[in-house]
Amino acid sequence: MAIKFIKDLISYRIKFGGAFEKELRKIIELSQKSKAEIMELKSHELVKQYQNAFDNTIFYKDLYQRHGLNRNSIKDLSDIHQLPIITKSHVRKNTSDILSSCKLSVFKAYSSGTSGSPLQVYRDFISTIKEYAYGHFFQQMHGYHLGDPVVSLRGTLDRNTFSYYDKSNNVLYISSYHLSSNRISEYYKMIEDFKPKVIKGYPSSMHILATELYKSGRELHIPIGFTSSEVLHGFQKDIIQKVLHTKVYDWYGNSEQTVAFGQFTDNLYHEFPLYSHIEVADDHLITTGFINSAFPLLRYKVDDVVKLSPTSNGTCVVQKIEGRDDDYILLKNGQRIGRLDLAFKKAQQLLAAQIIQTRAGEILVKLVPDRGFSEKHMKEIEKNLRNLIGAKCTIRFEKIEMNQLIRSPKGKFNLVVSQRD
Repeated sequence: MAIKFIKDLISYRIKFGGAFEKELRKIIELSQKSKAEIMELKSHELVKQYQNAFDNTIFYKDLYQRHGLNRNSIKDLSDIHQLPIITKSHVRKNTSDILSSCKLSVFKAYSSGTSGSPLQVYRDFISTIKEYAYGHFFQQMHGYHLGDPVVSLRGTLDRNTFSYYDKSNNVLYISSYHLSSNRISEYYKMIEDFKPKVIKGYPSSMHILATELYKSGRELHIPIGFTSSEVLHGFQKDIIQKVLHTKVYDWYGNSEQTVAFGQFTDNLYHEFPLYSHIEVADDHLITTGFINSAFPLLRYKVDDVVKLSPTSNGTCVVQKIEGRDDDYILLKNGQRIGRLDLAFKKAQQLLAAQIIQTRAGEILVKLVPDRGFSEKHMKEIEKNLRNLIGAKCTIRFEKIEMNQLIRSPKGKFNLVVSQRD
């Protein structure tokens, strides 16, 4: 245990040392600048990242020259539309050629791989520290400070480890793999005794915790909750806030380090100053990252579908992260239908739901019912679904327990699970 503590302490001082404090101060200063000042700084960062990509990567130099661009083609932010949009497919096929620095100075990172095999990208020390700083800036704005007691419910621990206390961070890690009705008493006692100020986790893990506590007649009082790494659905947020007595704030980002949004008291997602530049095209994000020069991604299309807020007014303010663009069902005529969480938005006596599709034109809707759930409530859900998908799709319902919801190997949850060939 002493060796583990020393490792935790070293890790803490690397993550939150002088470099972290310097970056955090920069972000705080940036947050106080005007929109015009930020746009001017974005222009400077875009030119710098473009020239870095052109000079130091095989992929971009070839791509841009084929599009008639040279090193000095991009002079400010207004020129960004000259750059071709790249996708995950480009990154997957050209990972080594996008790297702008020596492989010895970077380390690999991976996307979650929920839509296929994980995407490999590279990060360096500076980009990692900047990521920590932006994340802490967001959490600090909502009342968290380093050293505050935190319960973490993420896929950090393996299936053989139930809990681990990191003394240097004052974080109690509890496994998300063992959340079930027969172990909820252990979770409750451990969290209650620890008295955390903050809980962090996947939305699905916190949803299961809250649901099992609710079913057992227990509640917790944790003032602040931070979710990330999955779409936070309304039905999940409602029960989490009700049972844990916590105010939930969601963070949206990606492993590629090209986008970061934080949810604030207005329930809208706001971008962070100079993390990246965001464009929105056909409900998708086109992102240009500024914090990672070792693996530059310019005009990179993110697959998630977003809904902009009516208050955006020239800035990127997101009302809702709808989910990956393959979170849809397929009808027999080839039509894709997404955003199916709307069917459950006002559902009564329902704790959770998941839609499974194995063939076009048919879906299985798995429901975790609350006490008092009846045929009337099921008919209301079916009516809501029919309004979205029409009359020709076959719908079957099945009542299940929380532990029967399908989750990824890391414990992540998707509302729609496609098992089509």
